[in-house]
Amino acid sequence: MNDQAYPKVHVIVLNWNGKDVIEQCLSSLKRVDYPNYEILVVDNNSSDDSVNFLKDNFSDINLLCLEKNLKYAGGNNAAVDFLRFDEDDFFIFINNDTIVSRDFINHLIDPFLENSDCIISVPKILFSRDTNMVWYAGGVIDLWKGIINHIGIRDFDSPKYSFPMETMYATGCCMCIKASDFEQFNRFDESFSMYCEDVDLSIRTRVGNNKILYAPKSVILHRISHSLGENSFQKIKMKLFSQMKLFWKHASGLQLFTITFYWIFFYLPGGLLKWIYFKLR
Repeated sequence: MNDQAYPKVHVIVLNWNGKDVIEQCLSSLKRVDYPNYEILVVDNNSSDDSVNFLKDNFSDINLLCLEKNLKYAGGNNAAVDFLRFDEDDFFIFINNDTIVSRDFINHLIDPFLENSDCIISVPKILFSRDTNMVWYAGGVIDLWKGIINHIGIRDFDSPKYSFPMETMYATGCCMCIKASDFEQFNRFDESFSMYCEDVDLSIRTRVGNNKILYAPKSVILHRISHSLGENSFQKIKMKLFSQMKLFWKHASGLQLFTITFYWIFFYLPGGLLKWIYFKLR
């Protein structure tokens, strides 16, 4: 990072029944070497004694306890309501089942300082169970087929995933956005029950010259789908409904027609076979 003053960063960790994973997350966040940041944990009405664990072991970290589970969008929006911030501050929204590198904040802020068109920055995300395997190195949205894909998922982390680039969507696992922009684009849409809130925000913010920038020098590890299970039927069902809502909101009439065709004949049958494969593996 250059000699400019370090902007204030608010790291917002959303927690729901994450008592067995959040210790590693917060311990790594406390070791970050960025000089101007604070951590806020938002507990989404956990039932696993997360709150007492956090109070006993991380009393130096700010904690917001919600009276009910507001899901991803509502929980993060509530965190913003709770915080005191200036419009030039930054928010980093990050999952509780992550482990961050010491310099991950620096490399998420750099794109904003180097490119005035940057609206959101995102890190490289690797699987925690295999740190040589990519989970997210950017994302692609196809509004003709109704497809949302991570670039590089389950591929070996090679040099081709180490170049900064513009990408189509940011993952809610970890994203950085300026406070004023988050407010200008009306935050996360709380009508999404779970999943696709991040893609929806990405589509809404990518207007004009605004760019979502992949910053591969910022690296975090992710324990996949801790709350619901990586290939659980509940997760798949919730993702499908959220995707349908997303495409209904953003796709044109013709695109909705082509999405329906592609889903019926290709996407849903392929998804079923994939689910059976992972269950039998």
